[in-house]
Amino acid sequence: MSFSSILTPGHYPEDVNARTHPPLIPAEVLIRQAHLHTALLDMEAAGPTREPSPLLDLRAGLAGRAHLEPSSWIEAVAAADLVEEAGELLRGSLRHPAERPMAETLVPHLEPLVQKARQRRTAFWHLDTRRTMIRFHYTKEDGALGFDDGDLHVLFLHAFRLEGLGLALDLGKRPRPLLTVGLPLPAHVGGVAESMDAVLKREPMDEPADVVARLNRRLPMGLSIHQWEPLPGYAAPAADLAMRSHWRWTVPPDQRSQVEAGVAAFLSTQAWSWDRGGSKADAPLDLRSLVSEMRWEDGGLCFSTAMGAFHALNPLKMLGAILGLDPAKLTGLVRTGMEMKPDPRLAQAERFEPKLKNMYEDAVLLSGGSNITLVEEDDDEPLRLG
Repeated sequence: MSFSSILTPGHYPEDVNARTHPPLIPAEVLIRQAHLHTALLDMEAAGPTREPSPLLDLRAGLAGRAHLEPSSWIEAVAAADLVEEAGELLRGSLRHPAERPMAETLVPHLEPLVQKARQRRTAFWHLDTRRTMIRFHYTKEDGALGFDDGDLHVLFLHAFRLEGLGLALDLGKRPRPLLTVGLPLPAHVGGVAESMDAVLKREPMDEPADVVARLNRRLPMGLSIHQWEPLPGYAAPAADLAMRSHWRWTVPPDQRSQVEAGVAAFLSTQAWSWDRGGSKADAPLDLRSLVSEMRWEDGGLCFSTAMGAFHALNPLKMLGAILGLDPAKLTGLVRTGMEMKPDPRLAQAERFEPKLKNMYEDAVLLSGGSNITLVEEDDDEPLRLG
């Protein structure tokens, strides 16, 4: 099962014990999917959902728990400015036999409104000052170590939905919620300074501390947000700013002598070629230029890795290649921090913030004729070019 199916709003992985799996799916992946499925259900049971009622009504109708009257429901969805979100939920339901009949009934009625809402949102995207970007920093440890990047994305999306924190949608052909993983962190690796960027449709009414507390009560054990940092919508993604990651590996006592010898050999060389064994495009890398500052602190091996173009490299595989160990058997690796370069966009706000002057000039241009026309309708349709 791909994670694209898990990301469909309102649908979760099937019970891995209730069906026969294709033989190519590794057992570890199936176990992780079962763990994710259980975590999602536990999050729902943690407290009443704050998701807007039109979407809750739709989920109940698709699941057969309630009758949904199309005209009144569509009116409620439009009034709540949730047309696109409802459209994506219905699109996902078309793939599920039990939900398909109702979805097929609603889609023809909703689709014209979806297209209209998407055109409007696209036209006014650069003028929407109600969106707010949040970079939240979190810890991944203990019971959450088995989750990988895709799992974490699903879990935080679920937490935001259950707490009624509406995420803005991107401008893609299939709009997705704007929740972006900062730097990759594979399964079985912890982190105390991880981050994600969330773009909310509206700034929450509650104080940031209250929002964080609500999300933390909802998240599975081992995941907790410890910082909520509002940023301008034009801020650069964290992955674009990362320069270096700092790691600490708690070395098992019975491997200490072998690891010490491996570290000494690595530090004594000028180059350390690593053949990743992938496609021909995966040329060998010089780990000596990517891994630095290897040192011992209180029984742990501390080192740093360069980010930039190499931020997606698996640290377990890098460490295994240096020490001659099986990456699958390495446990206790934690990212302790990151070095970030200053965000150049924040120093050039005038280039990104919408200007009243530009809005005035656009209005003058649109009233001047040529092939640009201003559509005037009672429901404030967007400006259309052509």
